[in-house]
Amino acid sequence: MKVFKACMLVIKHYYMTYVINIVIFMVLAIVLSGFMAQQFDTNFFAVRPNLAIVNRDGESPIVDGLIKHLRENSNEVELNDDKRALQDATFYHAVDYILIIPQGFRDSFIEGTPKTLETVKTTQTARGFVADSLVEQYLNLVRVYMAAGGDKSEESIVSTALHDLSNEATVVKKQFGTSAPVDQVFIMYVQMLNFILVTLVFLSVTNVTMVFKRSDLRMRNLCAPLKPRALNLQQVLACAAMSTFVWMLLVTVGVIMYGGNLGGVDTRIIVLMLLNSFVITIFALALAALASNFVSSGNAQNAVANIMTLALCFLGGVFVPRYMLSDSLLAVSRFLPTYWNVIALERATELTSFDSSTLAPFWQAIAIQLAFAAAVFCVSLLVGKHINQSERFVNSVRTELEG
Repeated sequence: MKVFKACMLVIKHYYMTYVINIVIFMVLAIVLSGFMAQQFDTNFFAVRPNLAIVNRDGESPIVDGLIKHLRENSNEVELNDDKRALQDATFYHAVDYILIIPQGFRDSFIEGTPKTLETVKTTQTARGFVADSLVEQYLNLVRVYMAAGGDKSEESIVSTALHDLSNEATVVKKQFGTSAPVDQVFIMYVQMLNFILVTLVFLSVTNVTMVFKRSDLRMRNLCAPLKPRALNLQQVLACAAMSTFVWMLLVTVGVIMYGGNLGGVDTRIIVLMLLNSFVITIFALALAALASNFVSSGNAQNAVANIMTLALCFLGGVFVPRYMLSDSLLAVSRFLPTYWNVIALERATELTSFDSSTLAPFWQAIAIQLAFAAAVFCVSLLVGKHINQSERFVNSVRTELEG
């Protein structure tokens, strides 16, 4: 296994390249995890919009009750009753909602022909609409109590309305099924493995092949008492071992980082997710074998690695959700294994039972990925055979070892 050991020495020579890529990926994964944790937070909390109240009607029980209700359910921002100040606060998003209570509003409300409240709300977020609903809740409830009649005073009606609006419902979360939902942050991490796995496997394979394609080394190997088939087999084993090690390392890091969020999740779902990531590693190995027939320098290696991985991830739905892609791009994406990798990941995380009918879509996506890997590997063998029989066989290949 001298060739295998030589391949390991070559990979060890470039260890800093792998470390840099892994560190960059982990930083990216942590940043995305923080973003996704906020986006997919399942805990309920009331939204408190930032609002400003301009009261031009003076003090009255109805108006004071409205202001009290808004202050209890929002963050009040003090603003002067000045047109320029209100415009600046809206433009710079200092407030989500501005309520202007016109003069005579209380009297017109009691008479049943209330004056229109002037409001300014932002359209970029839902906070302005939340503030609008708070105003409508209070006024509608006071209007109902007033229409109900009786000898209740204005203060009593407002007090009753505020008391009813202060009631809160108790929320109880229940889990149906034996498995808890898979944490969305962990799903994003496993999905992002497509990018780093393809990159690192490509670098590992091309680093080895560029060294062994040097004309002097190739001619020396032809004279060695080692059959070309055995030499190629040991190279494949070395690249496969490195690819498996990279996959195990990234999976272990992911489990350490997000394992605490997987409590209650069926272990079979986690196994299927990790199996899906290993399948894309197999495809990456086949793709790297094909590309290594054309990569002959470090610059070409970096260019091909970046273009290839970014194209696979963007078009395959790894970085960009599929619903944001046009129909024409989706038609192209179906011819990429990363598309089916994302499909398999979604099918695995949606499983509620493990019978043949529910697992069929997942295994179908896995089979398509393996078919892609087999097809690319066969093309790689044909291209490699053609190149070995051509004049390019004796061309020199520049590597850092020659620098």
